[in-house]
Amino acid sequence: MGNTSKKPTATKQNSMIYVASNQPDVPSNYRGLLTSEENENSASTAIFPGIYKGHFSSLLIPNTNLHARTKEIASYIHSTYPHDEPLVMLCILKGSVPFYSLLCDQLSLLGHPFMIDFYRVKSYEGTGSSGKIKVFGDLPKSIQGRHVIIVEDIVDTGSTLKDVLPKVAELKPKSCKVSSMLVKRLQDNHDDITDVVELDDGLIGFSIPNAFVVGYGLDYNEMYRDLRDIWILGEVGIQGGGFGL
Repeated sequence: MGNTSKKPTATKQNSMIYVASNQPDVPSNYRGLLTSEENENSASTAIFPGIYKGHFSSLLIPNTNLHARTKEIASYIHSTYPHDEPLVMLCILKGSVPFYSLLCDQLSLLGHPFMIDFYRVKSYEGTGSSGKIKVFGDLPKSIQGRHVIIVEDIVDTGSTLKDVLPKVAELKPKSCKVSSMLVKRLQDNHDDITDVVELDDGLIGFSIPNAFVVGYGLDYNEMYRDLRDIWILGEVGIQGGGFGL
């Protein structure tokens, strides 16, 4: 796979946002989003179905921050990829749909050409990645000979990417990168992921702590995908077990 036509220029001002409890925990080369009083105030006014009351331990990322960061990612894509050929935006179903839809909408507002395609993959069971990848159907042929961005909801163990990326490479795209709404900070997971793909900070939304998160497409046994914000799931939610499959 080749490179994009322009060299990426992610800087502190357009790279991923580091979610942490305290400012000293945020690396100097990243902007921080602190899970403090501001999030507590946002949580008190957040809108969600009444049946979810008491299910969450805390609000992690408000919807306003998700929208603002997605807009930045779209601008980064627009400044990095060619404007004279369509980019293939490959959505990994199901959890990526809200992020994918907003990202594509922002690209449309910038007048950037792209093609829409989907690939369904399942790796989670309950509150953790099973490590076993179940795929539904074949990769779309549209990625042959084109620049491709794989759109993910979250990267943690990297198991989905380890399965999908070699299959994408077989179809010989011009280039292939990953845009993920979230990257979870797991001990020793970084090297495993970057052995497969070099994550571009300009295409990543937020770096988050090791917690089980739901909302904005992310689920627990198919539950909570409908939330506008991203929450840390609490014990009540976990014990509820989700809607099932």
